Amino acid sequence: MMESQDLLNVAFGAISVLAGWVFKMVWGRVKDIEDDVEDLQKHHENDLKQVRREMSELALSLPEKYVAKQDLNKLEEFINERFNKLEVKLDQINKS
Repeated sequence: MMESQDLLNVAFGAISVLAGWVFKMVWGRVKDIEDDVEDLQKHHENDLKQVRREMSELALSLPEKYVAKQDLNKLEEFINERFNKLEVKLDQINKS
């Protein structure tokens, strides 16, 4: 009877050691994954800040680089008006 008890004790001990080792491995991997997620969150925050900064810079620089359509239309009308006046003057000079 003592022999079977010893066998059970050894088996239980071996299973406990194996379960502890598996638990340690899983726990270590979970910690690694948590660290990776934390690093990704920090990287994501930095990327988001950079994108926001670049978008702000773009929004501020747009008026310097581009003209509103309405303003362009006004400029076009002004230039056409000036060319029409020059054309009339040239026609008057050529008739003389």
